[in-house]
Amino acid sequence: MRNFFMTAALFLAAIALRAEQLLPTSPGTSWQYDSKEEFGGPIADRPVESVVTIRAGTQLFEGKQFVKLETFSGDALTGTELVSLSDDGLLREARSGKDGKLTKLDPPQIILPAALKVGDTWDSEDEILRNPMQQHFAVMAEETIVVPAGRFRAFHLHCEDSSTLVIKLDRWFVPGTGFVKDIATVRGPTGGLLQRLTRELRKAPEPVRPSPTATPASTTPAPPSSAAPATPDANQSPAKKLTVEVSGEPGGGLKTEFKSDAPNIYVRWHGHDLPEGATVRVTWVAEDVGDLVDPNFIIDETESVAPTPDASARFTLGRPPDGWADGKYRLEFYVNDELVETIKVTIAK
Repeated sequence: MRNFFMTAALFLAAIALRAEQLLPTSPGTSWQYDSKEEFGGPIADRPVESVVTIRAGTQLFEGKQFVKLETFSGDALTGTELVSLSDDGLLREARSGKDGKLTKLDPPQIILPAALKVGDTWDSEDEILRNPMQQHFAVMAEETIVVPAGRFRAFHLHCEDSSTLVIKLDRWFVPGTGFVKDIATVRGPTGGLLQRLTRELRKAPEPVRPSPTATPASTTPAPPSSAAPATPDANQSPAKKLTVEVSGEPGGGLKTEFKSDAPNIYVRWHGHDLPEGATVRVTWVAEDVGDLVDPNFIIDETESVAPTPDASARFTLGRPPDGWADGKYRLEFYVNDELVETIKVTIAK
């Protein structure tokens, strides 16, 4: 049975459960990249290789709280960005270089729109490899890409500017994970390579769980209340914290029975008056898949902090290479570690 269990665990580990919020931003979240910088022309030499780490935190700037993304090359801080997540998407609000002096960007630069689909476009201004660039981004395709951190299904973003030098930027973005690959290329007027910077995700971010905070018991008795205690209405149902759905289509719907060759299972949740900073966790459980694993084996789980009381997110369960294991599954939805919704799923040939 142990051999069966280990094989099944590896098989089921191929299932990807990803929060399709734009970016995980909990303080302490980090991304690690393999970086390679190449030069052409008279300074052509061997590529400069390094490991780049981006770490998330928070910072107060001009009276507002922002997500802080610090970039390190080795142990050296090379830049800081303050970003915000809103209905407009992921915006760069301020940035600094090695000196740490923040410069406000007015208007903020669009890093990503709130929702991505093939064919979307947007405009922004930025500096690529120390060259100013008028950016017109387009979502070219949704494609599979392999980097040191693994295999991902990513949106391929592309922009190009030929106003002076020829500058091209290709980025592969996975909602809920972040950018998994970047290629920035600068060529001279005759097409010769001047500089190319390639970054590939080496270590994907892991969910950062908040540390439990102990609340000391009060030693002072509460004063008696003169008001009559509220009498619960037996006919009144408790307010739903989440509306959830499972579907075989990205657009949503409700479906709980799937074929073993189904390419994806899409899961959505929508919050209703969630507490401030609520953590929403989704767990994918193999309830009964025969002898492959023990009953109620947790295949994977993911969690995210709801930025607003009515936040929404979509998760994708990707089919393993050999197809889904037949059996009974369930999806559990937690708000601040309280189980609030469960959906049963059946997979069969």
